[in-house]
Amino acid sequence: MRQFSSKIIVCQHGARRRYAVPRMFEKQGILEAFYTDSYAQSMLGVIASKLGTIAPSTLQRLTRRCITGIPKNKIHATDYMFFIEFLQACLGRKKVGIQLFLQRHQILSKQMKNWGLRESSIVYSMYHENLDFIKWAKSEGAISVVDVFISPITDAVMEEEIHKFPDWNTISNASEVKINSQLWNETAELADLLICPSEWVAEGIRQMTPEATDKIRIVPYGCSIDYQGRTNKPIKGRVLFAGGDALRKGLHYLAEAASVLKKHLPELDVRIAGVLPTLVTEHPICKNLNFLGKLTSSQMKEEYLTADVFVLPSLSEGFAGVVAESIGAGCPVIVTKEAGSPIVDEREGLIIPSKSSSALVGAIDRFVTDRKFRDKCSKACINQVSFYSEDEWGERLARQIVEN
Repeated sequence: MRQFSSKIIVCQHGARRRYAVPRMFEKQGILEAFYTDSYAQSMLGVIASKLGTIAPSTLQRLTRRCITGIPKNKIHATDYMFFIEFLQACLGRKKVGIQLFLQRHQILSKQMKNWGLRESSIVYSMYHENLDFIKWAKSEGAISVVDVFISPITDAVMEEEIHKFPDWNTISNASEVKINSQLWNETAELADLLICPSEWVAEGIRQMTPEATDKIRIVPYGCSIDYQGRTNKPIKGRVLFAGGDALRKGLHYLAEAASVLKKHLPELDVRIAGVLPTLVTEHPICKNLNFLGKLTSSQMKEEYLTADVFVLPSLSEGFAGVVAESIGAGCPVIVTKEAGSPIVDEREGLIIPSKSSSALVGAIDRFVTDRKFRDKCSKACINQVSFYSEDEWGERLARQIVEN
């Protein structure tokens, strides 16, 4: 059996959390290599950059996948998945949903096996991604660390909500739910450590796979947005929500609350950032919501810096990065425990029961009418900014992995 160093290979599809994990490991001096798919400097990303606005939207997205803080010789990326999907689309055979997910991870796993383990002894992957590669890596003696970025009971939570709100037209797919469950069980078995960003995720693991309880390590994420010294200057009554998965993030409860609040808070402006289908934006209950659509990163910064309060009544998350981004700006928050944020009730904001529009009404009303309370929470947010920094996040993550 070959000898390994204690360095880490990070495997990741897409630009999750702006590539923070491999960047933090590099700063800690423990990154061996970063394995990923197309990004701004891969062949397709460079082509997209040269084509500019005439490039297809799928290619234009690659130009925004910028990897910083990692030496180029440690980045190993492949565009092969894109070419396979392009060919399948031309032939009318493009896969969707869970089948597309599985194809992507099987392709990248095969490529990662070719790249090998190098001198690393640890493979860090995301949720139930790249299981073929993880199996192979473990057969070679590597340790498997899995970042469980969302609770494994999310499918069950959503099945119940879909039945309660069928007019939101979120389609239940029993076969995908079954496959997701199988993938999770396999992930939990293969993992040596399960990195959970919140107690809500850990609770879901204990419920789904109690035999994996001793693998759980809770490591809250951080936030990579830099406000360059600017802090929140609120516009009274401006309520901000951000996200594209309306039902899971509880937008329907916020819509109900807005309808009640608008009657006695005429200054209320409930702003919804994110791309949402017309069945949501034109739903009768959403008439008091101000849909902003997709915003650029600079536009989102301005929203955080001018909001009176940020609201995320989510039914299930892992760790809602948008909450950390709001706190980083000094904007107080209203969240559920299911949002997975490590805030303290009545410090950075309020923690309310999920699935309760009445709780939202009371919480929003309190922030808008009690300015001393609102300002106290804003100052507390500023005091917590260092906790969400990449430096502190990276230290607590590396400590959990190296010490275990």
